Amino acid sequence: MAAWTAALRPHAPLVAGLALAAATMAAVLLTILHLRAEREFALREAAHEVGLQATIISARLNAALAAAPKQSPVEAFRTVMNAAADERPSRAVLMDRNGRAIAADPPEAASDPAVNPGVKAKDDGAEVLRIVDENGGDRFAVARPLPATEGRIVFASPVAPHLEAWRQDATAAVVLLASTVGAMLGAVGFYALEANRRVRRAREDGARRARVNLALHRGRCGLWTWDIGRGRIVWSPSMFAVLDLAERPGHWTIADLQALIHPDDMSLDEIARLAFDNAGDYVDVEFRMRGADGRWVWLRKRAELVEDEETGGATLVGIAFDVTERKREAEASATADQRLREAIEAISESFVLWDSNQELVLCNSKYQRLRASSAAAVRPGGDGTEPPVFGPLPAGRPEGAYEARLPDGRWLQVNERRTRDGGFVSVGTDITALKEHEEQLMNSERLLLATVAQLRQSRRSLEEQAQQLVDLAERYHEQKAQAEAANRAKAEFLANMSHELRTPLNAIIGFSQLMGAEAFGPLGSQKYRDYCQHVVASSEYLLRVISDILDMARLEAGRERLSYRRFRADLAVGRAVQDVAATAREKRVSVKVVVEPDIGLEADPAAVERILITLMRNAVKFAPDGGAVEIGAQAIADRVYFYVEDNGPGIAAEDVERLGRPFEQGDAVMANGMKGSGLGLAIANSLVELHGGALRLASRTGEGAVAVVALPRVQRGARALALAQVA
Repeated sequence: MAAWTAALRPHAPLVAGLALAAATMAAVLLTILHLRAEREFALREAAHEVGLQATIISARLNAALAAAPKQSPVEAFRTVMNAAADERPSRAVLMDRNGRAIAADPPEAASDPAVNPGVKAKDDGAEVLRIVDENGGDRFAVARPLPATEGRIVFASPVAPHLEAWRQDATAAVVLLASTVGAMLGAVGFYALEANRRVRRAREDGARRARVNLALHRGRCGLWTWDIGRGRIVWSPSMFAVLDLAERPGHWTIADLQALIHPDDMSLDEIARLAFDNAGDYVDVEFRMRGADGRWVWLRKRAELVEDEETGGATLVGIAFDVTERKREAEASATADQRLREAIEAISESFVLWDSNQELVLCNSKYQRLRASSAAAVRPGGDGTEPPVFGPLPAGRPEGAYEARLPDGRWLQVNERRTRDGGFVSVGTDITALKEHEEQLMNSERLLLATVAQLRQSRRSLEEQAQQLVDLAERYHEQKAQAEAANRAKAEFLANMSHELRTPLNAIIGFSQLMGAEAFGPLGSQKYRDYCQHVVASSEYLLRVISDILDMARLEAGRERLSYRRFRADLAVGRAVQDVAATAREKRVSVKVVVEPDIGLEADPAAVERILITLMRNAVKFAPDGGAVEIGAQAIADRVYFYVEDNGPGIAAEDVERLGRPFEQGDAVMANGMKGSGLGLAIANSLVELHGGALRLASRTGEGAVAVVALPRVQRGARALALAQVA
């Protein structure tokens, strides 16, 4: 052994070199093999990444097409590709069901041999192909079907960028190998360890992102990142799900996002100013955003302003929660609370609610008014230790009802009940009226007893008065019989006297007219003829007075009988006008007739004519020379109204009420010396009342007078029966 060692010692450097060379060759060989394995691994990872990217983008495109069937596939393709700018393959071509390219990103990708129909025909939709040609170089190609359009989307990605990391590792390995074998081996080991760590870290990051996204989706919330300097806002995918938005841009502009915010809520500019004002602390705001279906979604955003130490740029980072349901519940609770308060305010009693700590929770205005006046009032019969009326109920005191008298004299009934949480509710009712009624009942009872005693006393007095009334009734019947006999005697006297007076008056009138006409020769003097005319006029006037007295007597005795029939109102008015025509011409009084056509009524024509003649004679008599009189008739409802109006001196207010009674005349008649018996209006009024009508006079001194007669158009009852018998 020693010999061999001695023999080899001179060749020790060679041996060492050979050993080192062998080790180096072995290390190089191992390095080459390792690098080739790493390259193959990188290619597989790259192919897997390209396939995963193709699967994700095709799924997004297919979801966008399925969510909006009317959307153009080309527009959906561009939208999805723009949204996945950082995670898509470098080339993508959209094919229709016939294999024709309809869109490409970038546009020159449509001419890439890696995505031509022949290559896609070889793809089964899952394998990532590696294609090498002189024009395009070394690249990956993969196709994914699109069930929404029955077409497919083809992706291509150069291999070189995916091997960049591998090249860097290979260079480092060669450098380390040239330094020392040990460093090379250590570098190789470190590389392998680091590669495994990267894979594990990538997997952990992917799982972590998946868990975060799942939590955000389940929690109906999303992440916001707002680069305030650049005006770019980026959302997490869960934020689009909160608003059910199918279109998911890679970032938002402030204008686009502001269009989704309710105009009445805080704007993005106001949120930014609030964040700068609260720098170092988070901001908490609530606002509404419009969802895909047009509804407003309430969001609560909590964010904090983060500044970049190198660039100084400000970024607002935060999370937004969907609080729509909480808002709805709060609104429903507020509505219910408002309705409860309005109902409590509307009740007629005083209401108050106390909590378990004897603090006021709720009351109405009636309680507040009573509370002020009942502060000094206590429960009747108390020992002074009880709380005042409507005060907190002490612990341990039983619930119930009591009555209390307020300092202003009113009575209050209070009902107290415990609540489940240890508080209590009190309802106060004003029973002042009941108390006063009870007091009145007691006073009435005392008065009743006194009244009973008085009634006993009065009963004896009534018995005495009853006897006196019997005596008075007997005397009344005797006097009534005497009055009726006197009335009959008066009527008979007037009838006899009128007959006795009419006979000589007729003779006087006849002989006077013969003498005035000089039937048997001239009288010899003109004065005799004037005397005869005066005698005739006076006799005729006296005859009319006697006739009026006789008619009035018949009316008072109830012996006047009317003869009903149907006739026109204008005929009665015409006869009345004709009767006064001569007198009106003498006084130059104009007569105006206003009668509605075709007015008929059921009455005694002669009686109606006499009523109108009486009124017309009075009107013409009192009208001044050159004055005017108007007579008319009109039908309103079931009555016919006749009216006679003049512009004479009028009737004093105190005379209007007594006119119409027998022998009553106004002061103006007596003062002017106008003749009259005072029976005309009395007879007219009696005839109107016999028809079931009414006569009314209206006048003002110096403004003329108007008389209105209202008669029924159709007679009813006994009058109608009499009319039917006549017909």
